This record gives sequence, C-alpha cells and structure tokens, in this order.
Amino acid sequence: MGGDCRTVAQEAMLPYDPIPWLMEQDGLPAARARRLLGLRCEGDSEAVRSLMLELSRAQSQSGSFAGSPIKTAGVLNLLDDLGAIGSQGLVAAGVSYLISVLESQPGHQEAGDLKPGSLRTPCYLGGFFGPYDLRGRPEVLARGAQEMNSFREFEPLLGPKTPVRSVPRSSRDGVGPGSCYAWGLIPLSYTVEAICRAGHADDGRVQPAINALLGAQRGSGGWCRNLGGHPSCTLHAIRVLGSHPVLRRGEHARRALEFMRSSRGKFSPFAALQAFAAFDLPAAQDMIRGALTALAGRQRKNGTFGGPCRVERVAAVLVALGAATSGRPRGTT
Repeated sequence: MGGDCRTVAQEAMLPYDPIPWLMEQDGLPAARARRLLGLRCEGDSEAVRSLMLELSRAQSQSGSFAGSPIKTAGVLNLLDDLGAIGSQGLVAAGVSYLISVLESQPGHQEAGDLKPGSLRTPCYLGGFFGPYDLRGRPEVLARGAQEMNSFREFEPLLGPKTPVRSVPRSSRDGVGPGSCYAWGLIPLSYTVEAICRAGHADDGRVQPAINALLGAQRGSGGWCRNLGGHPSCTLHAIRVLGSHPVLRRGEHARRALEFMRSSRGKFSPFAALQAFAAFDLPAAQDMIRGALTALAGRQRKNGTFGGPCRVERVAAVLVALGAATSGRPRGTT
C-alpha cells in the first residue's frame, strides 16, 4: 500500500507525499493509520499487543466497554482498522453486547416491518435511541455527553471538536450533545456500522435497526432530524451503508451519495473522504476526486493538511486515494 499511495499521490497532483511524515509519528492514532493503509513500522506490533492486553482487562462480562454502546462500537472499529490478530474473542463479545442494546430498544419489534422512507415524523427514528423530547433531562444530558466524548475519542474527524459538557457554566450556556445524537442517528448508525464491520451484517437481529435507518432516509436521499436532510447528519448513515456488503452497492447508497454531491451544506471533507472510500459508485468517485483536488492546495510541505487530527486527516486522504485508483472500495479485497 505504501508504494501505491506514493504513485497515487503523484497522479492526484498532491504536491507533497505524506507517507514519510506519517511513518515518523508515534502513538496509537499513527499506528492505526499505518495498519489501515498496510504500512509497516517497527514498534506498531508491540503497541497493538499492549492495547489488546489493556482491552481484554477492560471489557466487562457483558461484552461492553464501560457500559457504553458508543465506546464499544469504537473499540470494535479500532480493532478492525488495526487488523488485530487474536481479537476475535473481544470482537465477538462486543458484537453480542451491541446486538443486545439494539434488541432492548423500544422500537426493535416495531421496526421489523418498517419500509424504507416510511418514517416521516421529524425527530423519530423508529423507537431507537430516543425520544428526542427527553434530551434536556439531566440524566439524559450526562449520558449523552459521556457517549459523545467517546465518539470524539474514536472518531475525531466526525465527532465534536471540543469535549461535550453536561452541566452548564451559565444560564446561556448550551450543553449536551447535538441533534444528530439526540434524535438517535449517531448511536444507531455507529452501533450498526460496528456490527457490520465485524462481519455480522446478515445477522437477523440487526435487521430491525437497519430498517429503522432506511425508514428515516428522507425524500432528498439524506438524513436529518427534520425532513429535508443535511450532509453532516447524512455522513453518519452513509458510513453504515458503506460497511454493509449489500447496501453499499444499492439504491439507498446511490441516493445518499447523490444528495451529498448536490448538497451545499458544510461538512468535513476529511470525514467525507473516509466515508466515500467504501463505495465504488460513480457519485462517490466523483466526490473523492473533487475533494482531493480542493485539498491539494491546502497541503503543507510535510504532506499534512494542517489543523487538528493531522494523522487522521492524512489517513483519510490516503484511504480515499487508494480506493479511487485501485477501483476497490475500502474494506473489500
């Protein structure tokens, strides 16, 4: 992958090769990026073994990590990116826990018969991870803040830019997670994505949750707590579609990607590249090329793209480059 990325960077007219910089970085994010890209670096294997030992001690008997669906999903996706050999037991227990969370949702039974596009009530996701009107309760705020901080830890490109607080500092201080979490889209999407990436997309117990997600796809092709759709919300659902071996090639994905291509709303180009890399549909390839062309002008001499999350930004760009030139979406062989 390392040689391919260098060739791709030249073909994409990126002025600088980011791989030498990435190879010099320390810490788990850098090891995750290198493993994801198929790059070998001395010391990464030991770092992964140390992480595995730490996780095996931290996982509860229920299979969760800290009793958190978001953190548990984050760990499973991290292990997938790391290609951690020997993590099957951790992953199996984590998947079992996440499925139990889905089955405990009030809408689980109802969602078994939901049809795509059938959920036309704002802020309603088929009884999964809600209801939205309880979002201001202190206990709900506290739980939401905890979950979104876990999301920020594992998905820095897509999560909150700053830590989420549950207690206001003044009467005008808005706290708690944003609407994408409060109406259930983030916890539902991230949970289902992790289960799919762990190889359980065809587990019948997950289908009601997938039905709820597809049921909330708006007429525009996007997702949002209102009925119009918004690109920053839609990215969460797109990641689910990209993790599913059937849905990533289907009509729901095509409509979602076309919505993103025609959207004028703001969203992170790096989070988008990370998500679009899972698709070989024309709209995804077109948006990847457009985003890379725009980012070329922002690249620094060391190959990075400035700002926070430099490792994750570089990884997203290289993953998208690889998918665009190889013709193989991320996560496929």
